[in-house]
Amino acid sequence: MFFNLDVPILVELNSIVANNQLAAKVFCAVGSNPILRGGPVFFFMAALWFSGGCKMRRGRMLAGLLAACLATFLSVSLQHHLVTHIRPFQDPALHLAHIDAVPEVALPAMTPRLIDSFPSDTATLFFSLATIIYLEHRMAGSIAFLWSLITTGFVRVALGWHYPSDIAGGIILGVAFVYLFTRFQTIETVFERWLQLCERRIYIVHALLFLFLADAFSLFAGVRGILLLLLAARTSIMKS
Repeated sequence: MFFNLDVPILVELNSIVANNQLAAKVFCAVGSNPILRGGPVFFFMAALWFSGGCKMRRGRMLAGLLAACLATFLSVSLQHHLVTHIRPFQDPALHLAHIDAVPEVALPAMTPRLIDSFPSDTATLFFSLATIIYLEHRMAGSIAFLWSLITTGFVRVALGWHYPSDIAGGIILGVAFVYLFTRFQTIETVFERWLQLCERRIYIVHALLFLFLADAFSLFAGVRGILLLLLAARTSIMKS
């Protein structure tokens, strides 16, 4: 039933962009600008991490971040291997409004463009992070959820980058992974013990978290580029 609503909702939201030049500019800016799209979410992540030195909180957050990584990886894998539907803006039958700035982060040139769009990897990542925030601070988490719904949901559908079902799939995947991982006490305990071992060099942990958030900010463009480079090197070696 929900999939039957995909096209009507998509077309209705896209008409906002088509009929209002100012709305089109605002939507494109929010969809393509990393600061506008992810600023509040990543701000809350960093703020919660540095608000006190509670190992239990940081252990839960690290468990959640592990879940976010796995959920995003699974989301991207599904887009590569699950045959669903092409990106809405690539379907001429929909007659969507022309968009000059498609809200996609610039990935390395070697990154293949994803054709299938279910589930949304962007929604998976952002709602994973929003869930981590919500579990630690309800108010901040609620703001993160609302902001993610606007920037990675509403805006991306209106611009024709995803169908509503793609966003819904990403939300379910991201929230479910984080919730399940943070319910496993063993995972949190492992991270807490690791943090305790690194207590004298906690600055290294902070630096690693900074690198992780910086790459997540660009939807793991760095990690994707490294993986694709390794795959290209492996293929080259096997051919030689």
